[in-house]
Amino acid sequence: MSGIHLAFLWHMHQPFYKNLFTGEYLLPWVLLHGTKDYYDMAYILKEFPGLKQNFNLVPSLLRQLMDYEDLQAKDVYLEIFRTPPRDLTESQKTYLLMNFFSANWDNMIKPFPHYFELLKKRGFYYPKEGIKEIKDYFTDEELRDIQIFFFLAWIDPMFFEQYDGLKYLKSKGRSFSEDDKKIIQDVQKNILKSIIPLYRELYENGSIELSTSAYYHPIIPLLIDSAAAREALPDAVLPQKLFRQREDASYQIKKAIDFFSELFGHRPRGMWPPEGCVSNDSFALYAEHGVEWSVTDEEILFQSLGVNNTRDGYGNLTNPDLLYRPYIWEREGRLLKVLYRDKQLSDLISFHYSRMASKDAANDCLRRLKEIRNSVKGRIRMPIITIALDGENAWENYANDGWDFLRYLYDDILKEESIVPTTISEYFDKTEDYGRISGTFAGSWIGHNFSIWIGQVEDNAGWDLLSQTREFLQNEDPEMKNEQAWESIYIAEGSDWFWWYGDDHSSENDEVFDFLFRENLANVYRFSGKEPPEVLAIPILLEDQEIKPTREPIDFIYPKIDGKVTTYFDWIGSGFIEGKGHGVAMHDTALLIKGCYYGFNENSFFLRADIDRNFVENMGDVSFEINLITESSTKIIYRVKDAIKEAPIQVSLAYADILELECPRKALDMKADKKINIWLSLKVRDMMVDRLPKRGYVSVKVPSESFEMEMWYV
Repeated sequence: MSGIHLAFLWHMHQPFYKNLFTGEYLLPWVLLHGTKDYYDMAYILKEFPGLKQNFNLVPSLLRQLMDYEDLQAKDVYLEIFRTPPRDLTESQKTYLLMNFFSANWDNMIKPFPHYFELLKKRGFYYPKEGIKEIKDYFTDEELRDIQIFFFLAWIDPMFFEQYDGLKYLKSKGRSFSEDDKKIIQDVQKNILKSIIPLYRELYENGSIELSTSAYYHPIIPLLIDSAAAREALPDAVLPQKLFRQREDASYQIKKAIDFFSELFGHRPRGMWPPEGCVSNDSFALYAEHGVEWSVTDEEILFQSLGVNNTRDGYGNLTNPDLLYRPYIWEREGRLLKVLYRDKQLSDLISFHYSRMASKDAANDCLRRLKEIRNSVKGRIRMPIITIALDGENAWENYANDGWDFLRYLYDDILKEESIVPTTISEYFDKTEDYGRISGTFAGSWIGHNFSIWIGQVEDNAGWDLLSQTREFLQNEDPEMKNEQAWESIYIAEGSDWFWWYGDDHSSENDEVFDFLFRENLANVYRFSGKEPPEVLAIPILLEDQEIKPTREPIDFIYPKIDGKVTTYFDWIGSGFIEGKGHGVAMHDTALLIKGCYYGFNENSFFLRADIDRNFVENMGDVSFEINLITESSTKIIYRVKDAIKEAPIQVSLAYADILELECPRKALDMKADKKINIWLSLKVRDMMVDRLPKRGYVSVKVPSESFEMEMWYV
């Protein structure tokens, strides 16, 4: 029977949260995902013999998992958890209420009714300056319940079937004791100690293949030469001094291979390039270190081949025989085998199937797999579909932590004889029908470029500090004997610090990530016996930074202000400001403010915001706040519930499906060629829940009355 091979690659990664100098962990995500995701993602395969899969385990994660196994790690969250509420300081109580509800409300908090009641009491949204007053309304008993519920919610549902202590805590439901904390800790220890042995067992029995990534998950092409960013974005504004440290990239790869080999008793045949980031120089470096295969994104393949319009309006590939085959990259005598992931299928699992019923989502995925199989039948000797995605971040958005979806999907796949699950190396050992690539496009699995990590003001400031600190250490310790100082540099080279800089992504922990990055650099000086420079004590995050719009206006516009998309032509010619992801280390996230259109005509300024209507309808007391800064400041507020408009000038404003605003240019004193700074806030009970842009403001130029004529002749 003609069939198709299927390779799942689950990428398991966390940045290095430990401060090497103090030994303290400031964020708990290794521990939390350790008890919720890393064990069960492998364990479920025991239910499905023959369902071979691939797991990429990053050393920075593995090293921290080993550190947590006995729960002796110095962790801020564990310290607060272990402290009886009567002994908590006022600042610790504040920290507890701000951070111990960090979980998916629907899928992780609501299953514990009293936990959800405590969340409502704290407030779904609250002003940070008000939390000190809010904490006084909580009793010691309630604070202890929050301590326990937080870690209970971050334990995978499967373990509630295996541990009587967890069943007891869930049935008790409230009024926990200090002794109840020991139940949580004993379960956590058992799970954490079992993770690495489970992966080793599944590898040894042939169920899975294990691969790894560069040690601290750096963007290898940018370490080798940060000018690589200009291949996809020729006009990218790069740091003052280009970063060119091929030896660092080589060290991160070699250290990962050595660490992995010692831990698992065999050398990894493949490596996942962090964030799917590749370049010719990085491929050459992987090959130089004996890496046999790698995986990246379909857009990198199509850019490398010079192929455009690869998917039709329905998302179907127009040239499926290009994607669903293996490739050999070859240059100057170096070889690397490469698979390219199906971006659509990978993103459906990562971001979209969680919004569907589990069975329906599994059926949809299987239907797509079969359609791909049929599309390449007889055209490729051994076709392969590669699905590669983060293995831990998606599941809190699924009901039952994704177990129902995965069980349906895995069962369906095994029943379909023409779909053959495979490990990547097994597939490469059998196939001979390779495509050839003599050069790869330099980019990532996000937009086939590096704009997430370099090019914005905050990103570049981080690279400049990294360059300066590394140069200091190179001069201070040219023979590289100060291991802790050099290790601090390698940690600072990790991709995750730059992920949260710029306006691409934002989270509740932006300030902590910024602090950790600067602390890693400051530790270079501390381990060298020197005082860190004062600049490393100054946050890189810029609250008042100027953001450029995604798209500038190209024509005057004349929209009807009725809160609806009246006609397609209303906003043609407008500028656009893209909404950005919030809260998770993945790219595609649900947005409350999805985007903002703006524009002008001879007499007026116009603004349109596309909002998540379900959120607005469900939350009740919602308001929009539009800030417009010219020579003076103008704040316009619209309260949805009573359709109340608050504005110091005469404006037209409407909200139904979208928010639309018209302001007379004269009222705002909008003079031609001057700038207007804009930001939009979405609030619940006057507390901000989303903002566009996430930080700072968008600065746009006011056109002259002859704008249309000027653009006509451009």
